[in-house]
Amino acid sequence: MGKKIVKESSSDTKSTMKEALGSIDIKKRRDANGKKLKKRDFRDVLWDYPIYISKLFKNLIPLSYIVLFGIVGIAISFVLDSKVVARILEGSGSENTFTEGSVGAISTFNPLFISVNYVDKAVQELVFDRFVYINKDGEPLPGIAESWSVSDDRLEYRFQIKEDVFWHDGTPLTADDILFTFNTAKALSEEFGFDSVGISLIGVDISKNGKEVVFKLSEPNPTFFEAVSLFIVPKSRLESVDLSQMAFDMFSRYPVGTGRYMVTRTEQNTVFLEDNKYDESECDIQNIVFKVFPDKQSMEMSFRIGVLDAVGGWDYELLKFTQEYSNLNSFSKIENYRTKLLFFNTRRDTYKGKEIRLAFNYLIDKEGLVEQSGIQGIVRKGPFPEDSWAFNSNIDYYAYDPAKAAEIFKNLGFTKNEESGYFENDQEEILSFTISYFDSITNERLFSVLKELLKKEGVVLKGEKLNYNQITQEIIATRDFDILLYEVETTVDPDQYNLWHSLKSNYPDLNISGYSYERVDILLEDARKISQRNVRKEKYDLVQKYIMADSPVVFLYNPTFYYFVKDNIKGIDLENINYSYERFKSIQDWYFE
Repeated sequence: MGKKIVKESSSDTKSTMKEALGSIDIKKRRDANGKKLKKRDFRDVLWDYPIYISKLFKNLIPLSYIVLFGIVGIAISFVLDSKVVARILEGSGSENTFTEGSVGAISTFNPLFISVNYVDKAVQELVFDRFVYINKDGEPLPGIAESWSVSDDRLEYRFQIKEDVFWHDGTPLTADDILFTFNTAKALSEEFGFDSVGISLIGVDISKNGKEVVFKLSEPNPTFFEAVSLFIVPKSRLESVDLSQMAFDMFSRYPVGTGRYMVTRTEQNTVFLEDNKYDESECDIQNIVFKVFPDKQSMEMSFRIGVLDAVGGWDYELLKFTQEYSNLNSFSKIENYRTKLLFFNTRRDTYKGKEIRLAFNYLIDKEGLVEQSGIQGIVRKGPFPEDSWAFNSNIDYYAYDPAKAAEIFKNLGFTKNEESGYFENDQEEILSFTISYFDSITNERLFSVLKELLKKEGVVLKGEKLNYNQITQEIIATRDFDILLYEVETTVDPDQYNLWHSLKSNYPDLNISGYSYERVDILLEDARKISQRNVRKEKYDLVQKYIMADSPVVFLYNPTFYYFVKDNIKGIDLENINYSYERFKSIQDWYFE
């Protein structure tokens, strides 16, 4: 027979240990026969210090616990406040690493797809080079294309490609990469319906002649240079990827470009970049880390413990904590080409007539909305920013006028009930509207302020909060909304064909309201065919006049981008950029002091 194994229970073990410890007589130690041992010396006392500490700790409970946790807390604070530890937390451990934080999410780094995510765009600006760049005046500057020529009829453009441009893997860029980029961008939009950057190149023939790339247009397009200012991607990396699956390829997380920096690692909410050794530029900042936080609290905590060198965003309320620090430089950039609007769905009976849209424009106190929401944006009057050469200063743009709004509501059958304070019809139905919007901290606060402002005017505002997939796939793609709070980005050139032309009212085009007026269509078409600025302005003056009269949208504001950076980082310049995600355009001039 085998021997029976008896296992001690944990309680038996604890009991035995307790008895053993209890049998130790600290004052009178004896051997196994009960004989008194010699007197203890100083070394014996030192040897038994754990027993003394243990007895002291037990006798002083709960005070001992308070002291212990206090010591641990102080130690943790010192560790977290260490700059070295902060760098280790970032995984860089390098003093020439720049770490930026923002609230949001990471979507895709593939530049063939249109992204509204500014972290994505900032990474793309660092990883890729554009075919051509556009300056503040809308004029083209050399990029991968170092020079070009244009035919007299402005239907043919020939670009010469820069020599000695290399991908991040060391292989040279060729004209085949250029052709692949543009043709793929076109196909993604035209054949598969993706929201691709190639949508404005549909109908343009693209070919190569040695190292020269040739574009042939069917009609003149004054915005052509902006249409070709795309990031170039490597044919060798993407030519084997099915176009229908390209958005899901790993290239979206680990892109390969020719830009100043290359992506080395991508995590759920962090992107690590390092200097590209194959380009010509020398950057003092060797590594860049983007950290994206789900909320303001976590971003603020990371900044306070020294993890971040900079924080940025368009909602000043989220960045107010930076006022507590004196070692920061602050920068700001008004986003003239990024506008927050309320789109009326003119496909629906309620909003087909322009009267209700006009009343809504008069009812909103835009200055009060911007001020009370803490957005710190600039009120937008109409289709073009006031510093644009196309802005029409001879129009009476809508101003806050509740009396005019009440007059229009009365004509529509709604009068204000003095008891309830709300506009009601004969059936005592209260005038109400539903606004759909992306669920973000900024939009939620914006909607809440707008709701209170309209409540004081006698109108009920209902909100429909949506996540990113819902608002893009269920709302914008199907045009299933009443009023949509949304933000659009336009080009530096005042061409807004995609926003107002009736042929652009279906997804993925941006005539979200479904606005349709034949005269506006003709004016937009004509303005695209003319190169003379003064003639184009005449066309756009009329476009603005008709759009403001019909009110398919409410223009709210242009947001202001705020950037707070530790003052030991020099060389930052936001003056000579068009969009905030271009803030790293001068990265070669940035340095640690």
